[in-house]
Amino acid sequence: MNLRTFFEHIQDRRRSLLEMPQLSPQVVERLEAMEPSLALASASLMKRDLPRHPPQLVVLGPTQAGKSTVVNLLLGQNAAGVSPLAGFTIHPHGFFHRLEADRLQWLDDFFSPYRRLPLEALPRDRFDCFTTREIAHSSSRLPPCVVWDTPDFDSVRARHYRQSLMKTAALADLLILVVSKDKYADQAVWDLLKLLEPLAHPMLVCLNKVNPDNQATLLHSWEEKWRNHRHDPPPPLAVLPYRSDPEQLRQEGEEILTRIEPLLKKMTPGRRPAKETANHLIRIHWDLWTAPVRAEHEAERRWKELVEATLAQALDIYQHDFLDHPVAYETLQRALAELLILLEIPGLARPMSYFRRVITWPLRAAFRRRPAGKDEKSGELLVLNRSVEHALLQLRQALMERRQRHDQPGHWWQALDSLYEQALTEIKRQFRDDAGRYYQDFQPQVEEAARSLYLRLKEMPVTLNGLRAARASADAAGLALLVQTGGIGPHDLVLAPAMLSMTSWLSESALGKYMDRVAADLKKRQREAVRALLEQRLEATLLALPGQIDSRLRFDVPAEALKELEQQIKERRHGLKLF
Repeated sequence: MNLRTFFEHIQDRRRSLLEMPQLSPQVVERLEAMEPSLALASASLMKRDLPRHPPQLVVLGPTQAGKSTVVNLLLGQNAAGVSPLAGFTIHPHGFFHRLEADRLQWLDDFFSPYRRLPLEALPRDRFDCFTTREIAHSSSRLPPCVVWDTPDFDSVRARHYRQSLMKTAALADLLILVVSKDKYADQAVWDLLKLLEPLAHPMLVCLNKVNPDNQATLLHSWEEKWRNHRHDPPPPLAVLPYRSDPEQLRQEGEEILTRIEPLLKKMTPGRRPAKETANHLIRIHWDLWTAPVRAEHEAERRWKELVEATLAQALDIYQHDFLDHPVAYETLQRALAELLILLEIPGLARPMSYFRRVITWPLRAAFRRRPAGKDEKSGELLVLNRSVEHALLQLRQALMERRQRHDQPGHWWQALDSLYEQALTEIKRQFRDDAGRYYQDFQPQVEEAARSLYLRLKEMPVTLNGLRAARASADAAGLALLVQTGGIGPHDLVLAPAMLSMTSWLSESALGKYMDRVAADLKKRQREAVRALLEQRLEATLLALPGQIDSRLRFDVPAEALKELEQQIKERRHGLKLF
């Protein structure tokens, strides 16, 4: 992404955001403040890419300052419409002075997406237009050039056509600022002059409607204000008294032309903004333009921290309520159940296994036909799902708190909260499915723990034979109980007496410490498997939610792209690479 693309992207997203109803007044104010400097910088970069072109003289000024009158004086005829009504001109008007229109076709690209329309077709309710007109026959001393009459910058409606005004100002090879005695001290005037300063345009100031008795005081006040707001020397001044007689007006026009001629001689036609001036403008306003982008990055970072913290808390709950719980931890019992199978006495294993399958077949068939109830679920899965539900509830509360804070992009958090609420049911369902698959996928490690214990037992024949004897007697007692009661559960291989007997044997034998190490290793691997489940499945799902926010509510500039642009600015303070 280069700077020009970045500006276009920011402008597009800013406009989209302003159309959304959920923005707070603070956000709207910040977005509005970005527009003038952003539009000026973007248009300045576009001007650098233009072909050589005739000089562009741009007349700027606040409402009722007399801009159109000055344009007419420059052209030597009544070309621009003049009205006593404020805000009469709402579109840029370009007058081709002794120029043919086919030499300025590039204006359509420069003003895009604004459309060029004939003067009589300009709408009063739309501002994305501009117009041009050829002035072939003129008595003016101006050389071939384009003179632009522009909308005001201080009326109530000015925000609607501010971007076209900035485009036209950036196009200027010479700026002519027209201010009246009533308007020269307005803050809007000096805000504009301060904004334009980095581009270092040649400028002429026309102080209009001046009373000769107050002229000295007015000039002194103007120069003092200039020194307070700008760092460059004050530009040439043309003082225009209030006139109503056409002949007197013509004389004032000659005075303006006389003041302009030296500036025109020094001016390079179709000049491109110097690299250092564009760089200076960008550096001044960079923090303002990127503030909402950084706010999004900070919101995403904060969301990532919230997700990581709550899932870490869920893992701690799982550790406390399952892995470290002396009663609830069942995984070692699953491993010992596998060990019971490995302890079958040679010769008795096959008939006893067959006898168990025959006796318990009706029960196993019945359990296959009916769904498992809550009481038959793994205790591990119950703890795991409960800890995750707690974490998801904590996240919802954090989202509700964040969306109320004024120092954050509240609309971003509000949109994320809505997405989260909509996706919560599916997130829970998906995690239950993922947890079930994890439970099944971890079974080989349970079996591996059982084989590890069995291999160690084979090195201790006395203990192994004793366990096998206990296993046979436990099976006999269990099978007798099944014959008498018809069976009470779906697990026909693991009976409580056998489990208790083997646990006692293992704990009291020389294998006790080894079994503790096996149990500790099993817990460690189980915790890592659950941590991976939370990070790779649940955390990934939650961190993907910001990317699903409506694109109209976010600027969506990657942090890497922003860093690369800032590196360009930093490395080329005196020769910025713009394209």
